[in-house]
Amino acid sequence: MLPPLVSPFSRRALRYLNKRFSDRAFAEARRKLAGEVSLSVEPEVDAQSFFALLSAGALRGAASREARAAKEVVKRQVSSRLWLLLEQQGWGERRFNPEALVFLLEDFRILPLSGAGLEVPEADLRLLTALQGESPLYAVPWEELLPALRSRSVSLAEVYLSRGYALLTVKQAISCYAEHIAERCDEFMRSCSTDDPRLEALADALERASLAAAPALSRRAGKALKEECFPPCIRSTLAGVESGSRNYAITVLLTSFLSYARIAPFNAGENARIADFIKDVRILTEEVLPVIYAAAERCSPPLFEDQPLEKLNINYHLGFGLVEEPRLEDSGRSPWYFVPNCEKIRREAPSLCSPDRHCRDVKNPLVYYTRRRYRREE
Repeated sequence: MLPPLVSPFSRRALRYLNKRFSDRAFAEARRKLAGEVSLSVEPEVDAQSFFALLSAGALRGAASREARAAKEVVKRQVSSRLWLLLEQQGWGERRFNPEALVFLLEDFRILPLSGAGLEVPEADLRLLTALQGESPLYAVPWEELLPALRSRSVSLAEVYLSRGYALLTVKQAISCYAEHIAERCDEFMRSCSTDDPRLEALADALERASLAAAPALSRRAGKALKEECFPPCIRSTLAGVESGSRNYAITVLLTSFLSYARIAPFNAGENARIADFIKDVRILTEEVLPVIYAAAERCSPPLFEDQPLEKLNINYHLGFGLVEEPRLEDSGRSPWYFVPNCEKIRREAPSLCSPDRHCRDVKNPLVYYTRRRYRREE
């Protein structure tokens, strides 16, 4: 059985390029514009909806904000589809085979690191894993990074190079591929010409949803937190921890876990900012931070009692820099730290790790949570 379409430039999708857009394709284009991600759309309708979006974006010029919005929709669709497909293939579990992503990325030269023939020192791999929060699994010729370098979503200073290959994590590989697709969108819109009058209404919709309203285009946003779906390490942290593990448990683990679980549970991608996913900072200040502060108060001794500056550090880990009060306009002043993997938690705060039966084959607390939280509602 063939997998769902990933991008509008796959060989299967291009079969439908020159066909007249159907009414179903326009309806699906609007669903994509609204941020809906589906792997069960009929391939012809799916492909045509992509082409309709890009054609509508090109109506007012390849550099227009409508064109930028159309390109952003495609990028987010591609990234989201890849993550959903990898989750189906066991991403986050021991059974995950890195070849799954290689199979899905057409026109992108990517190899599993294990089969690339590169002799990377084990110490370097451990350091890369610690810095990225996950192990590098892939090697790509550095030229494949050019679209991501041009868009500044990746810097060569952040990438490990070996014999002309860049070592990438799954997250980095998907981010680089999305930028590769974005450049193909630009090429398509520069050469696009169609006189379908229905595209005007879709262009108007793109204008309303332009990049200034990026949160409306984000991947499926998080829902209210459900504590009963939290992994054991998070429940232990919420109960309060001893002085030796306080800073790591509260500032590093709990802050990243709660923020991603509530705001962007399905992998936000490289260089994510909280402002890309929410329009109202009260989601953070009234739902996430009070839980973090309460857990800090339960520590022994209470964390802020002798380390009041840790509140600033929490905001820094959320991506707002060293500020006293987070504001969306400050989002991106520092990195929004991702949830550390289970291996790192066991190393840095072993007292927090008491696996239950749901921890089997899970490598990250966020995977544990999303698997239990969202499968309950299917």
